[in-house]
Amino acid sequence: MASEDQEASGNLIARLREEIIPLFAKGISDSIVPFANSHLVKCREVLDCKSSECAHYAANNGAERCWQVMDACCNIERQGSFFQKSGACCSCPVFKKSCPTVVEEIGERLNNIIFALNERERQISSGNKHIADIQREMNTVLEQLKNKERVIQELMITDKLTTLFNRQHLVTVLEDEIARCQRYDRPIALMMVDIDGFRNFNDCYGHQAGDNMLSFIGTLIRENTRKFDRAFRYGGEEFVVVLPESDLTMAYIVSERIRKGFENNSFLVKKYESNIHENASGTVSIGITATFAFGTQNIIIEELVNQAEQALLMAKEKGGNVCIRYE
Repeated sequence: MASEDQEASGNLIARLREEIIPLFAKGISDSIVPFANSHLVKCREVLDCKSSECAHYAANNGAERCWQVMDACCNIERQGSFFQKSGACCSCPVFKKSCPTVVEEIGERLNNIIFALNERERQISSGNKHIADIQREMNTVLEQLKNKERVIQELMITDKLTTLFNRQHLVTVLEDEIARCQRYDRPIALMMVDIDGFRNFNDCYGHQAGDNMLSFIGTLIRENTRKFDRAFRYGGEEFVVVLPESDLTMAYIVSERIRKGFENNSFLVKKYESNIHENASGTVSIGITATFAFGTQNIIIEELVNQAEQALLMAKEKGGNVCIRYE
C-alpha cells in the first residue's frame, strides 16, 4: 500500500513537472498559455443549463471552459463576467469534474490567472481606446468651436451688405498699422470715399437699388486695393480705405481707379410706381491723406481721419466726382 502511494505521488510530481512547470516558463514569453486539459466536460451534460439565453450554449461550444464565458448560464441563471463568477465557478460541479486531480486544478487555475491578466489588459486597452476616441471627439468639437468663434468674430467686424469691415473695426486696424508705420518709419495713407447724391438715388429708385450700389462699391474697392489694404464701411454711403506702405501719390492712383470704375458702371433700375427699367449711373468723391512718422513723432488717428474728411469736403465743394489730396 505504501509503495502504491509512493508511486501515485511520484506520478503526480512527474505530471506537475511535465505539464505545469513548463507553463510558467512559457508564460514569460507568451500571453496565451492554455493548459491542455483532456478532462474538460460539457457543462450542459453536468447541469441543467440548456438555455437559449446562455451565450455558451447558444454558440454550441463543446468542451470549453464555461467559467470563462461572459453571460453563461449556470442552472438557467445568468452568471455575468469571469471576474464576477470566478469564485463560485471553482466550486461548481463542472469545474470539479474537469479537474479530477490536483494537476488539472493547478493547470486550470493557472489558465484562469492568464485569462484574467489578458482580460484586464483588453479592458485597459479598450479603455485607452475609448479615452482616445473621446479625446479625438473633444478635439473635433474644440476645432468646430474655434471655427465658429472665428466666424462670429468675422461677423462682428464685417458689414453684411458690402462685406467690408465695419466702422468699429477701423480704430483697431489704424492703431496696429500706425504702430507699424512708426516702428519702421514707413508711410501710411487713408482714403475717404462718399457716393455723390446717394440719398436722391435712394429716393428715386428705392432702397434695393441703393443696396445694389453699396454692394457694388464694396466689390469695386476690394478689386482695386491690395490684400494688405483694409476697407471699411464708415457710414451710410461713406467708406474708408487704409493703405499701408503708401504715400499720397500711390493713394491718389488707387483712388482714381475707384472713381473711374464707379463712374463707368451703370445700374439697371426702375423708378417708384413705374415698371419701366432704365440704366442709371453715379459718381464718388474721394478725400486722400498720407503721413510718415519720423523718430518720436506721433500719428493721431483722429487727425488722420479728419484730414481725409477735409479733403473729401473739398471734393464735394468742387461738385463731386473728383479725388482731392490733403496738403
